[in-house]
Amino acid sequence: MALSEVKRTLKLILVGALTITVLLLVSSYVLAMFLGLALFFFTPEGSAFSMLQYMQGLPLQLFVAIFFVIPVELNAGLVFLFLWGVFVLCFVAAWKFRERLHEVVGRCFSRITCGLFNNWLFAMPVITSMLLVAVIAITGFQETHGVPTGEAPLPGDPFEAFFLVTYASLFEEIGFRVSPIGAFLIVYLFWVGRNSASMRSWGQRLKLFFLSLIYPDGAKKMVGAKTVSDFGVIGGISLGEWGIVIFTSVAFGLVHYLFGGGWEVGKITTASMVGFAMGLAYLLYGVQAPILIHWFFNYYGSIIERASDFYPIVDPFFSITLDITTILGIFGWFTVTIFGLYKLFRTIVRRIRPSEPLAI
Repeated sequence: MALSEVKRTLKLILVGALTITVLLLVSSYVLAMFLGLALFFFTPEGSAFSMLQYMQGLPLQLFVAIFFVIPVELNAGLVFLFLWGVFVLCFVAAWKFRERLHEVVGRCFSRITCGLFNNWLFAMPVITSMLLVAVIAITGFQETHGVPTGEAPLPGDPFEAFFLVTYASLFEEIGFRVSPIGAFLIVYLFWVGRNSASMRSWGQRLKLFFLSLIYPDGAKKMVGAKTVSDFGVIGGISLGEWGIVIFTSVAFGLVHYLFGGGWEVGKITTASMVGFAMGLAYLLYGVQAPILIHWFFNYYGSIIERASDFYPIVDPFFSITLDITTILGIFGWFTVTIFGLYKLFRTIVRRIRPSEPLAI
């Protein structure tokens, strides 16, 4: 068998395994969504909590540092349903934005591997698995060297704790990603498109305003700015965008430590790293991406932890998906490392021998 055939066969095997793995994990996300409803409304403890007038005001956060409370009494069940509906919309957007999931899967064997990540719902299991492995590794490294991470200051009632982390999945993203990064994008893209004829109508301006918040790459196309889909991560993200992403990610880590109650100094590192990934995902895929990353750590993680207490039949499935998530995360970092070393090697060789083609 020729070397090219071996490479093609190996690629087909890897792409097929990755696609099956991704679809399995996506199916676990769908199951977790419905189990959340079941736990919150169809168990005695969850139903009792959902009936409480739990929130004596709606706490909100904007632009990282602005905290305020809307003075309204809210039923916990209604708030949870609202949050659940937002997550459903995020999954729908994740299916459709950039390239639809079924189209990516349908062409998975006839395209270059990086094209698989044109859809966030395909990329999400890989990215979140890698983030989870990184958080575990960094936390373990810090703990062994005397840097404590602490833990979330959650109440003892598991349903109240589940409610609070679900709430944080959306409203922390509004405070740390959507409002500061979105505001920067609005100002930046209106400035870039100030001389564009297509921006003269109020309808187009309104569209640009909301598209900047919801789908930054689409907003960039409106004004002729470089996009990630056309120029890649390096070429499609401006210096200002990198700056605001780094600022918000560091602020995300610091706020967890300074105002997070039970978190210790080690949380700054992991929260900043995850915050950076959320900000970058926002620019690449749209507003649904950082919300669903946060959903993965908060809502999905809580379901895996608690669902088996009420529905033991799902425990084997989630045990398998958790193992697969860990393996996928390790494999993802291994692949990134090998690819990075290969690119570095090619760059070094080309600089040493610029006039000779590199045959590898």
